[in-house]
Amino acid sequence: MKKLSSRALKKKEQIQLAAQRLFLEKGFSNTSMDAITKEAGVSKQTVYSYYESKEDLLFDVFQSLIGEIDIENKFQLTQNIEINNIGDLTMTLEMVAEKISKNLVQPEYLGMARIILAEMAYFPQLGELFKEAVPTQIIGTISNILSHANKIGVIKINEADMDVVARMLIGPLLTYILLDGLLVPKDQVTVPSREKIASIIHYFIKSIQ
Repeated sequence: MKKLSSRALKKKEQIQLAAQRLFLEKGFSNTSMDAITKEAGVSKQTVYSYYESKEDLLFDVFQSLIGEIDIENKFQLTQNIEINNIGDLTMTLEMVAEKISKNLVQPEYLGMARIILAEMAYFPQLGELFKEAVPTQIIGTISNILSHANKIGVIKINEADMDVVARMLIGPLLTYILLDGLLVPKDQVTVPSREKIASIIHYFIKSIQ
């Protein structure tokens, strides 16, 4: 992929933010590329030079909303934090779980998630976009950390089961996102406390030792 100049990146972000505002306000199906073009204050040609379709733009909006949880940072997590023992692994998982929880209860993210869930019946492809932009990358992040710990002997897990084991950790976190995020009014959204996250990690570690 061709590297964009700083000017091009700024223009792309301008389009992305305009789309995000409209998606949140009107929903995906009621937002046209023409409306996004007008909101962003650019030409239609400019919009299509970055995005082939509205679905591509939606995917990019989701990518931005999950912040640091992306493909590049999957590997940085294990490079920046040395894992030599179970204590190191526990600390790393607590840090990542806290990041995931905070990112996934951002008002913008929850708003977009509600839109996707409401419109999936009419646009089934949005479910796949949602899956690739969020759950797949989170599972990959946790799997990479566990695989790293597995290779150096901190834990012993069958690599073929790594996806299942990663889901064992993500599941409890997602119950907080669902019950205390998606299913409550905006002013009642809460993030699981550090103590609760520490407990989740504690019992997870016990289950895989």
